[in-house]
Amino acid sequence: MKTTSVGFVCACAVLSFVSPARAYLGSFSPSDGYDVQSGLVYGDVSYYDAGQYGANAGGGAGPNQIAADSGLWSVASPVGGYFSTLADRANYTAATPPYPVTGANALAAYVVGNHSPGRTDSSSLAIRNDTPLGVTGPLVYNYDLDAFDFNGVTPSTINGGVVQMGLYFCPNPGDTPQPGTAPREKFTMSLVDGGGNIGLEWGYGRDNSVTWRDGPTSAWNITSFIADQTNWDGVQFDLDLTADTFSMDYYDVSANTWTNLVPAGTAMGQPMGDFTHIRWQLEDGLSAGVGGKNFFDDFSFTTPVPEPAGAVLCVFGGAMVGATRRRTKD
Repeated sequence: MKTTSVGFVCACAVLSFVSPARAYLGSFSPSDGYDVQSGLVYGDVSYYDAGQYGANAGGGAGPNQIAADSGLWSVASPVGGYFSTLADRANYTAATPPYPVTGANALAAYVVGNHSPGRTDSSSLAIRNDTPLGVTGPLVYNYDLDAFDFNGVTPSTINGGVVQMGLYFCPNPGDTPQPGTAPREKFTMSLVDGGGNIGLEWGYGRDNSVTWRDGPTSAWNITSFIADQTNWDGVQFDLDLTADTFSMDYYDVSANTWTNLVPAGTAMGQPMGDFTHIRWQLEDGLSAGVGGKNFFDDFSFTTPVPEPAGAVLCVFGGAMVGATRRRTKD
């Protein structure tokens, strides 16, 4: 039995309440629909039905090979993919999309689930971009949120209220921080709606300093936190789709504390009509640590859903209230 605790902040409006979600992202285990390879020639999330099978993601057996980029995950950059040999990759992709070969290592850039280490089990999502610095640029993947992420509700139908997302991450070793200078970017996650509007971005620099901004044209806000390269720090966002505002909290594992970094009511860079996509970007030339891998784990979502008819009006709030999700690991 595995227990994952997630803090949340919520507001209950007329005829609404919040409900914790199941998982497509989850902890990236086989029960969430993720595998590394299992004797198959693929393992990258863009080449099989990642997140679309298993006990927590609709049931059914997998992994199942699919056309490249036709599932929930898709590559949006000229680098990405994971095969055991260059020949396997060339044969499978058939140059569509045309991922260029950047060297003898076919495994230099990929996104892989059910990868160790994990925060609460042996599974996590590993992202790697060990391509040569300045040759192909960043790895960029898109993930389409699904009803299993949002507790059975289609994400595009949630156009108001507060949607909350939480996750934990463990980066590869960072460069030495340079006080007084802005770090070069390493990882960026963008929260996007169905129209391509970006409400906010967060990430960390090459020195693992945690950053955030309200959109890709804004300057990064550099926080005082340096992400732990050997353990799991966390982030949590409340997206108010009615007011087009957000907040951000940060979990420092070394101090075992949550800190508010972006206060509630901060304006989104672009109004979000919904929350349907997550964009992942990892810069190139990262080789330190475990092959330059950056790890992500234990996603959770809390969404507004209709309350049964006849419910009374209520307004309530909780700061970092523990919501516990239990599920049995296969």
